Amino acid sequence: MKWRADKDGNVTIDGKPTVGDVIRGVVGVAQAATGYGAASQQDYRARWAICTSCDQHDAGRCLSCGCFTGAKVRVAREECPMGKWLAVAAVTTEGQSCCGKSR
Repeated sequence: MKWRADKDGNVTIDGKPTVGDVIRGVVGVAQAATGYGAASQQDYRARWAICTSCDQHDAGRCLSCGCFTGAKVRVAREECPMGKWLAVAAVTTEGQSCCGKSR
């Protein structure tokens, strides 16, 4: 077993996200889906392009952190575990969900 701690003190075992990581991720995606804490369309598209061209991206998941990349790139506070993109300021989507579709 290989233990690893990130800069915030979150510990992973063999590179797998902890239960706390998963819960924070689910909360972030749910908030972004309602327009709270979502990355802008420009940030989302830039992040998505980076992820899909990365060698750690496989079948919609990041091999480095285990996250579903399609969801992770939509949450403003999330960061790439490889340092390829950083957290950004959240936008207010006013009537639109995180993916730009009208509610």
